[in-house]
Amino acid sequence: MIEPRLFLCSGIKVEPGNQITGGRRIIDLDSLGSKSNVHIKLENVTDFFLTHLTDRLVDLLEIATYVFAADCSTKRGTEWSVEDSVEPWGRDFKFLIPVRDLQFWEKKDIQKQLVGILNFLSNDDYSFEFTKLKEDRQKQNYLDIGRPKWDFEGVDRVLMFSGGLDSLAGAVESANNNKKLVLVSHRPVAYLGKRQQNLFTKLKETFPLPMIHVPVWINKAENFSREHTQRTRSFLFSALGTIVAEILNAGGVRFFENGVVSLNLPVADEVLQARASRTTHPITLALFSQFYSLVTERPFIIDNPYLFKTKSEIIEIISNNGGEKLIQYTCSCAHNMFKAKTQWHCGTCSQCIDRRIAILAVGQESNDPETDYVSDVFTGPRKERYEKNMAVNFARHGLELNNLSENELATKFNREFIQATRYIKDSSRAAQQLIALHKRHGSVVKKVLDEQLQKNVSALLDGNLEKTCMLAMIAGQEHIVSSWIQYADRIYQVLQKGIPVACEKHKALDEPHLQQLCDAILKSNDIELDREFPFMQWSSSLTKPDGSVESLKLWIEYKYVREKKGIRPITEDISADLNKYGDNDRNVAFIIYDPKHLITDDKKFSEPIVKRQGMLVYFIR
Repeated sequence: MIEPRLFLCSGIKVEPGNQITGGRRIIDLDSLGSKSNVHIKLENVTDFFLTHLTDRLVDLLEIATYVFAADCSTKRGTEWSVEDSVEPWGRDFKFLIPVRDLQFWEKKDIQKQLVGILNFLSNDDYSFEFTKLKEDRQKQNYLDIGRPKWDFEGVDRVLMFSGGLDSLAGAVESANNNKKLVLVSHRPVAYLGKRQQNLFTKLKETFPLPMIHVPVWINKAENFSREHTQRTRSFLFSALGTIVAEILNAGGVRFFENGVVSLNLPVADEVLQARASRTTHPITLALFSQFYSLVTERPFIIDNPYLFKTKSEIIEIISNNGGEKLIQYTCSCAHNMFKAKTQWHCGTCSQCIDRRIAILAVGQESNDPETDYVSDVFTGPRKERYEKNMAVNFARHGLELNNLSENELATKFNREFIQATRYIKDSSRAAQQLIALHKRHGSVVKKVLDEQLQKNVSALLDGNLEKTCMLAMIAGQEHIVSSWIQYADRIYQVLQKGIPVACEKHKALDEPHLQQLCDAILKSNDIELDREFPFMQWSSSLTKPDGSVESLKLWIEYKYVREKKGIRPITEDISADLNKYGDNDRNVAFIIYDPKHLITDDKKFSEPIVKRQGMLVYFIR
């Protein structure tokens, strides 16, 4: 875990040595002072509705903003701001925040709900201490002239409007059903705000019905770092929606997100915990509903009516409701804040892949021009390992969903389906719907990849496609590499970097000590193996690995070569393991730490091991 942080908010200070610091690195976040580094344009809401917010709602917005600023400024595995310290993935955040409604935020059940939401969203550790705010921002005085002309009081839901395909589909479908639209957006930078406003303008031109758009400017200072995962953004997003819903006495807030993204099954076995986004996961929305019901002191619902829809079905909703010409004004890219403003889609992230495949599947490519993509999703080069893995893993996952039977799919992702339906009334039926949803998604991926391969077969045969493009990698069958091998490679890559550093000054004392070091390094990189589990019978004895990932039938064995004469015992141990583990139908990765390079011929040493199916050997020096 990275060095724990204490975030001092709204100008609050603590004396040196104060026990609240607890050895944490102190970071100041301020949205109130003259030298603020977190920017909240509260007037985007108050001026729009010509009304003040209650103290509790202002507190809510500031808390959500500080959490988001801390999240997207604290890099996982790299540095804070301009510093050069390198730290592992997990994070530990403590906030000291002055508030106006102290009596409410001090309640244990409120803090428990708040921490529970953030822990689930990000897999980081959160804690809060609140104190009474002494000096507030200056308030605007509003004349008693009423609200805007349109009457939106008591609307069913405030709609979250990100500017992507899914939120557009929700707005278009609602408009086509003659519903009044109250759309709320988070506006982090000017050009993203312009995109959202442009899309809203086109929406109004297409559907001349009562609708309002409330974009709220919230961002952080430019000198802070950028952490791309930003797992807590939906907390900020939902807080904005809740504030507007309270002003209008709406029944709640509505997200629009297709079920494949909401559930977010891991596309690769290394995509775990904080690496798998939970922004609109069914549990997230249930926790939001509970929390905001406490904040508003009334029944309050956060929902997602598209939980059982695929991305291609979302696009069909848009076209079936007369909004297909609006598709070109949407943006789905995960990297839109980190690239040129002239093209809205990078073409390499999972969102771009998903969008383009869905667009082609339903024949809407005329409304989604190829020129809007920096790199062609299927034939464009992929420079980074991350970009290559994203394409290969997306293809593998989609084809796997297509090829697995519904029963096999239910078994493989049993934990994810059970978790997702925990708060749904008819959980058994919901689980079946989610399984069917992913089968439909898989068939769409298969169909589009088939078509793209056929379209580019001549270029493939002539060698004219970029070797790193998605289609070339699929043609090379990189997507068929077993997931257990990918996961073993991931473990090796982490240990290859970590062990030499950990043992640079003091070598591991023995093999058990090496195992402890490996466990610590893997955990800090969000990889947690089951230690010395499971026990299995072989002949008249029990056997167990050093570590395991039973979902992949992968066992890990560590070997430590400390002296020349130690090579022979290690080979004998491995020889015995080959029979015991192989007979138990397990894949095995032997990770051999050989700091003195006593094994002089890696290939010769490995040959009799790797010729056995399901066996791998890695060397770390």
